[in-house]
Amino acid sequence: MKRLPWCLATVLLLSSCTQVDDFGAYWDKGFQDPALAGSWKNVGLPDGKDGIDGGTSPAMWRFTKDGAGYLAQPINPIDPSADASTRAQQQQDNSTPMNARSLRIGRRTFLMLRDPSRGDEGVIQRYDIQGTTLKEYWLDNGLALEFLAAKHPSARNIKKNVGEGDYLVIDKFDDEVFTVLSEMSANADFWLQTSQYKKVP
Repeated sequence: MKRLPWCLATVLLLSSCTQVDDFGAYWDKGFQDPALAGSWKNVGLPDGKDGIDGGTSPAMWRFTKDGAGYLAQPINPIDPSADASTRAQQQQDNSTPMNARSLRIGRRTFLMLRDPSRGDEGVIQRYDIQGTTLKEYWLDNGLALEFLAAKHPSARNIKKNVGEGDYLVIDKFDDEVFTVLSEMSANADFWLQTSQYKKVP
């Protein structure tokens, strides 16, 4: 699967946003979290680091209500020193929203993101909102794969990727996947904060 624009082009050793080939019926179980509405500016992590994603999180997220969910728009500065084709691509990325819905898994809230041009494909990642602060988390794939091998070795739709790198992928999001993620969501060690945002007018 081609990685979607808000994910890294290369696989990180310990963590990444989790790819989903098909959200299935769980997309319709998603909801519009009112706390997400509006614009969020990336302010970096409290310790001053870029985050485990190497600074690839967008500079801003904008969530606009759309039916039962949101249009989620990642926005980054246009590099004036880049060549014309690169600037054009950056401009296009800044004007191409994704469909977004929230999903409660265990006691955590996750964001499902889909590129409208790619059907049911997308990614899922955990988030948490406290007042005007939005925190995003990626799954620690090392711990997740160990857990999967020990507790759910025969899982069919949530498994280790095939090919380069070791990370978790989801084929079809079904009840089995929901159960496994519910168990993982209960353990804070499985989740690494990648970025932090503040709500802006």
